[in-house]
Amino acid sequence: MRIGLVLAYKGVNYGMLLQAFATQEVIHMLGYDTEIIDYMRTDFKHIRKTPYLLWHLIEEFGRKRKLKTRNANQLQYDEIHKKNLSERKAVSNVFIKEKLQNQKKISGIIDLENYAKGLNGVLVGSDQLWAPDAVFGNFATLRFVPDYINKISYATSLGVAEYPFYCKSSAANFLKRINHISVREEQGKKIIEELCDSSVQVVLDPTYLLTKEEWNRLIPEERIIDGKYVLCYFLGGTEKHKQLARDYADKHGLKLIAILSTESVSAIDTSYADLVITGYGPEKFLNLIRGAACVMTDSFHGLAFSVINNKQFYVFYRTKVGSKNSRNSRIDNILDTWNLQSRLILDDDSIDNLDNNPIDYNRVNKILEIKRADSLEYLKTALKDCK
Repeated sequence: MRIGLVLAYKGVNYGMLLQAFATQEVIHMLGYDTEIIDYMRTDFKHIRKTPYLLWHLIEEFGRKRKLKTRNANQLQYDEIHKKNLSERKAVSNVFIKEKLQNQKKISGIIDLENYAKGLNGVLVGSDQLWAPDAVFGNFATLRFVPDYINKISYATSLGVAEYPFYCKSSAANFLKRINHISVREEQGKKIIEELCDSSVQVVLDPTYLLTKEEWNRLIPEERIIDGKYVLCYFLGGTEKHKQLARDYADKHGLKLIAILSTESVSAIDTSYADLVITGYGPEKFLNLIRGAACVMTDSFHGLAFSVINNKQFYVFYRTKVGSKNSRNSRIDNILDTWNLQSRLILDDDSIDNLDNNPIDYNRVNKILEIKRADSLEYLKTALKDCK
């Protein structure tokens, strides 16, 4: 059985790379062969001119104007950012080459449609592949897959609390063709069921489908940092978040280790921690979490691997509450799943009112085992329809 995989894996984000790897490995464990579809579109002149794409152009124009006004001091941090990004790309590319198997390079929609005819099924997931800007395309929506081939969504995230009005019709059209739909968040289930009257199941992110022991077998444990430390993994993060992390480490007598963001770099990013990590790949990222006494993050997968490895953690929203482009629902949903809402740090919180009680992982692990079994059963059932 050949299952084509539509995954987000081209980039440097640790969570993206590790969830793609987990998806592949779990399907292999269930007895199926996989082929990761490495698609390059060639029909750029036909890109749909949507309001969402227009918004991206406006954002890019604003970003370039900001770059022109940067002072000389900020330029030194831009150089640090470029170096870190370059190093991360190099190690990420090694991970992609060595860990993600059977990548099939395909150019153009015609070749993609012809390729799909030879598959027994196609699975899309996980990550934010059904975000508003993706619903107009042919790839993550599986529009390229013939009607007679089984189409599966596993833990696909919409990334938003609500679809904008202008993409609802297009989303409904492609969703009706998916044979088995599962999503990562309750809000995604609600949105899809309102759009197309399909039955939608909420399942765990693929990273949770592998046990701690299975992750240790696939990516062996390695001590990266000696001694006890707090690990900070911020994709964004405000100055206040980083100062709170510094205060927490000082209060508990712990070293503070920070993974430098690939989004941007400012003065505080290079100064608030005892050690700033640059250029590490996904394997070392996972081992930094394994070795930490506590993890502070605004990342969905930073939180996920903290739970899998039974780490004490605190999580921050990456965007402001009520923000138009907020994707905080992803964090809310997973904290609700484990009943760990007290580990969320809000903007008005201080070091004095954090929940310092150890997380009861006996309770959390029992929930995880049940959710993992349910999610695997969904995946097994969906894959059985592949002919």
